[in-house]
Amino acid sequence: MRNLIVPYNPEWKPEFERLSAVLRASLKDFEINIQHVGSTSVPGLHAKPILDIDIIIHDKSSLDHISRILVNVGYIGKGDQGVPGRFAFRQSSPKTPVGTDVEKWQEHHLYVCFLDSLALKNHIIFRDSLLRNSELVKEYSRLKLDLVNQKGMTREQYTIQKTGFILNVLARNGLTEKELNEIKMANT
Repeated sequence: MRNLIVPYNPEWKPEFERLSAVLRASLKDFEINIQHVGSTSVPGLHAKPILDIDIIIHDKSSLDHISRILVNVGYIGKGDQGVPGRFAFRQSSPKTPVGTDVEKWQEHHLYVCFLDSLALKNHIIFRDSLLRNSELVKEYSRLKLDLVNQKGMTREQYTIQKTGFILNVLARNGLTEKELNEIKMANT
């Protein structure tokens, strides 16, 4: 588990920007917004070296067409994985998205999110809270390092044990008890 997370890498932001440009070009016919979310989007935060990218769609009826385009450029659709309004896509190879001159993209998780989804709200509020508060970044990094250094820690336990921290931050930023419970259920 000790190698699960690494110190922040300033190359994560330009890699997201390159990926975002390719995705935006592939989806040029749709009204979308692309956001870098997750720990790799926060300078100074220790993270798994996997970018998390949310493609936000305004028109829910465009989901099937967008999904087909993403599959055509090499992603594998994984469905909503029990998270309403968020649809996961994984790279079929390190060259995904294909059709570029890039030899190998950084590993990333791609999500298509409805504009009104709780999953998107969770990602944006948590990311923005960290971006505004360097002490919170330090606290979250310490928690992650403590967890990965615990003997016998698994990835599943790691995710569950950091969920309390995330929920606390979201609660302080206005999420309702109902929303918090939904997020907790999705992460346990």
